[in-house]
This record gives sequence, structure tokens and C-alpha cells, in this order.
Amino acid sequence: MSDPIHGTALPGSDGALGAGGDGIHAADRLVAAWPAVVARLPAADPSLSAKVKLWLAADRVRPSGLRDGVLHLDCPTVLFQVQIRTLAERLAAAASAELGVPVTGIQCRVPRGMAAAHQEQVERAAAPQAPASSFGMGYKALADFVVGSCNRLAHAAIQRLLDDPRTAASPLFIHGASGLGKTHLEQGLALAFKERHPSAQVLYLRCEQFTNDFVEAAGANALRAFRVRMRHPDLLLIDDLHWLSQGQKTRTKDELLATLEALHEQGKRVVITSDAGPRDIKFLEERLVQRFSAGLVVALDRPDPQVRRDVVLRRAAAAGLELDAGVIDFVVDRFTDNMRQLEGAVHRLDAVARSLGRRGIDLAAARGSLADLLTGAAASPEDLILTEVCARFQVEPRMVRGRGRSRPVSTARHVALYVLKMSASDTYAAVGRSLGLRSHASVVAACERVAQLRAQDPDLDAFIEDLAWRARRH
Repeated sequence: MSDPIHGTALPGSDGALGAGGDGIHAADRLVAAWPAVVARLPAADPSLSAKVKLWLAADRVRPSGLRDGVLHLDCPTVLFQVQIRTLAERLAAAASAELGVPVTGIQCRVPRGMAAAHQEQVERAAAPQAPASSFGMGYKALADFVVGSCNRLAHAAIQRLLDDPRTAASPLFIHGASGLGKTHLEQGLALAFKERHPSAQVLYLRCEQFTNDFVEAAGANALRAFRVRMRHPDLLLIDDLHWLSQGQKTRTKDELLATLEALHEQGKRVVITSDAGPRDIKFLEERLVQRFSAGLVVALDRPDPQVRRDVVLRRAAAAGLELDAGVIDFVVDRFTDNMRQLEGAVHRLDAVARSLGRRGIDLAAARGSLADLLTGAAASPEDLILTEVCARFQVEPRMVRGRGRSRPVSTARHVALYVLKMSASDTYAAVGRSLGLRSHASVVAACERVAQLRAQDPDLDAFIEDLAWRARRH
């Protein structure tokens, strides 16, 4: 029979593209044509752009054959199958147009090897990252944590768990406002625990990933494998438990409680962080509150003056920035809410000093450089987002609202647009107007770009999720 794409003879009697002999070469040609097939969907309907990039990307989905008018695809999870099914009709039409042969249906499967590779990739993205030569980085991360009256109990609990896990309270529940060091402590512990106890199994993940993995496992009849993975570690660390406040999520909470109980029975240790205490998390049932209370619940408070001073001094020293006493006092007295504010202020001062070709900065320049970051400047969710984004990327708000095209400015502008759209119900056009953009398409493109960056950068992903959550509550 003939190759449905190229008209060459294919072995076999079913007219299959991608089956044996010359069919292998045909499959290669199908793989080569796949990006063009996918590109036809957003070209025909721009509203599909984000969905297509997420669920049909070439590094996640690949064609395996075309048989009897049915295009066969390999994808990494059942969730991909479900999403691709919603695009099947349009995808079949696009394949027909691109390949020049009738494509009447789409069939997806989840190969075991592909699913395993995807799971490994997800776990790598969720785990605290460290280079191969990073022995001792966990201890360095914990040593770099500035301890004071605001956080001493939490730090001591982490240290005890590291030194003597058998007698440490579990679960350890650390809560406090954004920017106080919860994730710093948790990720530092994850690395240091593995260094101190090399044979121990350590699993770190965000609450959102626990939820997504559970839902996916339930849909794929793979709950047994999920439970083995979650109930096997000697140390399980779950970040951002407040994510459960975004809906009822009854089955997820049932599974989480069962996981905690199973680990407790085995003498394993659990650490959880959250922006809110157990009783302040919406939709968190009493049974979970009681489970957390059976361990140790510790609050992180706003940094006290000595901690703020130590943070400024350490971050300035690390940057090679020289600050006189007046500048240090100015920063310490005005940035009082959290560590992230202080670090952002020092980063800003360092950037200004470097732009002036200096190693230090005087008080007058510091006042002008930090005016828009000062406590209380964020009077609205928009101001909050712009302030935090500018501090992260070390750019001025006026530049983000202007027409600057440098990489840091463009990236900051795109992230600000993305978080504004994510945290509000405004249209793309309305979001664009808030930063002086008139083009609806420009805002859409910016949001798509940031969605890609989030998938590649776990730190940026966590920053965006946290900032959007704070903006919604502002």
C-alpha cells in the first residue's frame, strides 16, 4: 500500500504509517511534521495558544503513527490524554491539512517509560536544586538564616529534627507571612538532612504538586504507586499548605491526612509550611487541624530590629556593597515587614551603586533609590505587584510603566502583567492599560512567555504564585 504522506510503498496490509521497515522512516517524517501540525491550531484560533503550548508541546507529546485515518499520539500522563481529547477535532483537521491525507480521529496512550521520565522531571523541578559539588550546601543554607527572637523557635525545631530526628516533634508546622523565611528553612533542612543522613529518603514538594499528582494518580488508577511514593520517605516536606484554601479539595485532604497518619505510624518525619496557621486556613477540617496540633506548630513573626540589621549587613557584604551607618539605619527602620523586603532593598542599592561605578552609596541616594519600595507604598494590589516585581528584577517602576526594552525591564513588565492578570478578573486590555500598553496582543504574548518561564524556573514559579495569592488578599 502507499505511504499516506509521501506515496511510497509501505510494508504490511493496513496502510499504517510508522509500522516496520520503510514505515519507520515514515514515522520519522510524521514526527518532523508534528510541530507544523500543532502550529495550525493557534494560527486558526489564537485563544488556543496557551492550551496548545501546555498540552501539545513537542517535548511532551509525540506522534507514533497514522493508521486507518487515526493519528496515534504518545503523552506522559492521563491528564494530557484528557486535555488532548478536548482538542481532538481541531487537531485532526490540522493534521489532515498539513499531511494532505484524511485524519478522522486522535488516539492517545501513555507509554510507561514516557510516564516515568515525566515523573522524574516533575520531581527534579519540585526538589530544592543543588549543583553536583554542593556537599555542605544544606548546612550553609541553614547557617545563612539570620536567627532572632522572631524565628528562634522555628530554627531550633529545624535544627533538632536535623540532629536527632527520632525525638523531634512531627509534624512540624511552620507558618508566617510571606517573606519571613519558611521556604528557606524547609529547603535548607531538605539538603542538610540528606547530607547528615545519606541513606535517608527525602521528598520535598509544594502542596499544589501533591494535589495535582494525587488527582492524576486517581484518574490513572495509579493510587498505589502514588501512596508508595508519598509514604516511603524518611522526611517529607510540604511547602505552601495554604494552597488548600483555594477550594474544598475534600479527597486531597483525605489523602493528605492518610499520608500523615501512615508516616506517623512508621516513625517518619514531616515538615509543613504555610502562610497561615492551621486554624486560619479556609476549608481545613478539624481532623487535619488536630493532626498538625499533635506535633509542633510554630509561628514566624516579623523580623525584629537586630535581625533586620543582620540581614542588611550580610546581604551587603555578600554583594561587596559598602553601606555607612546612616544608610543601614534608614533601611532597617523603614523596611520592617519581612526579609524579602530587606533583601530587595539591598539589591536595589547595589544596582544603583554599580550603575554609578561605586562600591557604596550615600544616604541621599539611598532615599531616592528606595522611595517606591518603602513600607506602605503598595496601597493597591497593582502597587503591591509592581513593587515586588521591581524589587526582584532590580528595576524602577517608572521604567516598567515606560517603554524600556532592556531584558530586565521587559521581563519585569511581562511578569507584572502576568500576575495582574492572574490575580484579577480584568480583561487583557484592562491589564495592559494599567502599565501603559494599548495592544491586547502584547499582553497575551507577555502572559504566554511568563507561563513558559514558570515551567522552567521553580523559583520564579514560587514567587509568582505567592505574589498572586497576596495580591488577591490585599
